[in-house]
Amino acid sequence: MDYYTLLKFAHIIGFILLGGGLLAVFMSEFQAYKTSDICTFAEAARYTAIFYDAFAAPGAILVGVSGFFLVLELGIGFFAEPWVVGMWGLFLFEFIEGNTVTRVQFRRTLRRSQDALKRGNPLTHDLRDEARGLFNKVTHFLDIPLFTVIVYCGTVRPDTWVHVLVAIGAGVLMAALFVVLVPRIARPWGATPD
Repeated sequence: MDYYTLLKFAHIIGFILLGGGLLAVFMSEFQAYKTSDICTFAEAARYTAIFYDAFAAPGAILVGVSGFFLVLELGIGFFAEPWVVGMWGLFLFEFIEGNTVTRVQFRRTLRRSQDALKRGNPLTHDLRDEARGLFNKVTHFLDIPLFTVIVYCGTVRPDTWVHVLVAIGAGVLMAALFVVLVPRIARPWGATPD
């Protein structure tokens, strides 16, 4: 197996891990939105942390390292093509946001939910709001749409900035729809909208 094939294989494995981790996190967070039970909420918070740490973070590291060396191996330059800039620019944004803002938020939710569970406290609006604040929703729901745009850039390889910017706009629009619709779809029966 030559160097390029090995890098490409590592890049694909990284994307599988990252995408699978993000989808698993989305589903565990959906469960957290859906429940009114502290046990289920704490379990969902624990699974969110596990999926980020076991799949999304290692996948992101593998994607970043292999992508860096693929650009060097192909000799295309980091600023030569719109699709390359779109891929690494969005990847860096998501990597930094995911390992700062999102990580702090889901770790805090995990600690508070585990503490409430140990004390035998019910799921309160305060605890739920910590995981459901608007800023937290936006950062969480940006993950999958922007991941999809990164995959689009790498597979379709759009050669104009218009296509890249339209894809980013579609991703942001999808994230906005998630922010509005998912909490309404997932809220427990009989609960009032946020």
